Amino acid sequence: MRLLDILGTWLPILTVVLAALAALAVWTAPARRVMLMITVTGVGVMMVVLLVAPAVVRRVYLDSVPPTALPTDAAAAIYDTFVRFLRDSTRTLLVVPVITALVAYLYGPGRPARAVRTAADRGTTAAGRRLGRAGVHTGSTGRRLADHRAWTTGAVIAAGALALVLWNHPTVGAVALVLGIALVVLAILAAAAGPTAGHEDRAAAP
Repeated sequence: MRLLDILGTWLPILTVVLAALAALAVWTAPARRVMLMITVTGVGVMMVVLLVAPAVVRRVYLDSVPPTALPTDAAAAIYDTFVRFLRDSTRTLLVVPVITALVAYLYGPGRPARAVRTAADRGTTAAGRRLGRAGVHTGSTGRRLADHRAWTTGAVIAAGALALVLWNHPTVGAVALVLGIALVVLAILAAAAGPTAGHEDRAAAP
């Protein structure tokens, strides 16, 4: 308990400092995407270690407690309750870097990444053109969305990250929910930029 009191004071500060240094390293790196993938991979490895270490410590702890002093079931229940939030938070923090690394890869020059981006662009463009043929036109709003797609994508991603930061004890399900909502919003914004293009194509036709 004395050790935990000390760690409870300094670990949050150390975490914030290391997170700031990691963000600075990504920002100043010549290849930001590659550095981001390296950083989140390191975070993922640390989360795996944090998942394995409590299981090892649990076994050592149960072996060291005499059954005459505390029944094994009671000792196990105490330990599991003690590390429950750590285990849940670690699982959540393992999912986040995995998703971040996947997104960073999909923005890269790899052939599978280009294929995914091409398929997504074709799908949203086709949806936008169908909306345009149905008489749904977004006008100047659609043109602005098409011209500033990078900014809108960044804003949606930032909003999702902020939602997870403000979420009280986010779980893996919460991360999946935020990710799903972000993907739906991005698809809607991409499709909203399509009706204008479809309308302009028809206007330009002879």
